[in-house]
Amino acid sequence: MLNSYLNIAWGIGLSILPYFILAFIPVWNQLRYSKKTVITAGTLCMLLNIVSVILIIEWVPDWNSLRFFHSVVFLLLYVGVYTAVVKGTPSKLVFIAFLVKSYADFIVNMAKFLEVSYLTYGLHKVYVQTSYSFYFNLFQCVILMMTYPLVWIFFRKKISKVMQTHNKAWRYLWIIPMVYYIISLSFGAMNAKLIAQWQFLVFNTVAFLGFYLIYYVVIEMLEQSQKNMILTESNEIIKQQLLFQSEYYKKFGECIEETRKGEHDLRHHINTVLGLIQQQNDNKAERYIFELLGNRLSISDVLYCGNDAVNAILSYYANICKSEAIDLFIETMVPGDLEIDETDLCVVFGNVLENALEACRCIISGDKIIKLSSQFIGNKLYISIDNRYAGEVHIKNGVFLSNKRAEASGIGIISVTAIAKKYDGEARFEAGDQEFRVSVVLPNQDHKKQRKARTLRPVLD
Repeated sequence: MLNSYLNIAWGIGLSILPYFILAFIPVWNQLRYSKKTVITAGTLCMLLNIVSVILIIEWVPDWNSLRFFHSVVFLLLYVGVYTAVVKGTPSKLVFIAFLVKSYADFIVNMAKFLEVSYLTYGLHKVYVQTSYSFYFNLFQCVILMMTYPLVWIFFRKKISKVMQTHNKAWRYLWIIPMVYYIISLSFGAMNAKLIAQWQFLVFNTVAFLGFYLIYYVVIEMLEQSQKNMILTESNEIIKQQLLFQSEYYKKFGECIEETRKGEHDLRHHINTVLGLIQQQNDNKAERYIFELLGNRLSISDVLYCGNDAVNAILSYYANICKSEAIDLFIETMVPGDLEIDETDLCVVFGNVLENALEACRCIISGDKIIKLSSQFIGNKLYISIDNRYAGEVHIKNGVFLSNKRAEASGIGIISVTAIAKKYDGEARFEAGDQEFRVSVVLPNQDHKKQRKARTLRPVLD
């Protein structure tokens, strides 16, 4: 009896622990609670599962008749706990939960096939269905050791990345692993003779590989859709950048022309002011000087930092804010010789300023203020922007939603986040007390060289 209980505990542990780890690989940084709390909750669920199976076997003679019901109840329990402890879109979490479940069902079906075949054809014994027999658990271990590394890589490399995408298709993708789960339920109703047939092995393998191929294709499509969305946004930013630079250089030229004209007319202005002073007409001399100062453009009006591309964007938005009575305070330090692509810099500065401008435009009464600052410290560019806003900021599952596209995250936020990640940096978005803050950290490095270094590092290690 003790061996039977040990086999049950061993079998249930194999049926839960490896898949518990898989399910949390893509969302380990999205936990609502501490990691210790999550591990404790998972352990309690597993112990409850073990105890319930042992008690049902002891109290219910026909335990196999309750297998389906017991499996569904605990599946719902695990999915419920999973979605409760992880921050994220429910459809994404359900997709991962059933994706893991499809892999678990494949292992169970294969282990059952090997158990029945080995007892029937290897040991020439009559197969008697039991709960988590020694051979069933042994074959589970063997199949897990053969397949787990590949599935681990799939979750670590592909699923973790695609979890960062934002697409309406997530509302329906969970149906795919759900269909596989329903199909796998029919396998549990098969008798031993059918399970021992080679056709069962082929069908189970083909079904599993086919569904995972579908998952792979869908994930690739989601990643490409995300890239296309960011690329479209980047192209728009590049177009705006050309416009900004055109206006910037036009204004810069006006400043130079004004300076030349001022130098030419300086003697005449000085003579005029001198004449007014000699006439003791101080008030008129003062008005004349103020008029001269007010009519002149200054190079400082278009030079905010040492980077021409960023200057162009800042100058463009400074003019817009001035025309719309929005107070824009700029204190920037952006070197002109950064390794960060100028296009990426323009995407970041352009998006944060555009979003701040849109927020201020929605303010009906009250101060319209935007404060932009940047510093270059420790070979990293730190960018922060604070702006006032009116109304409510919509957040869903920790993601800020766009005011232009209902129930969808803002493309600007996605673009800024993607660029920060591209340089191994960070982008944070915070809202509170009618003030929105964006903080971006960009390490000064060539992202192509950095990506190559990350690729070579495992080989060198």
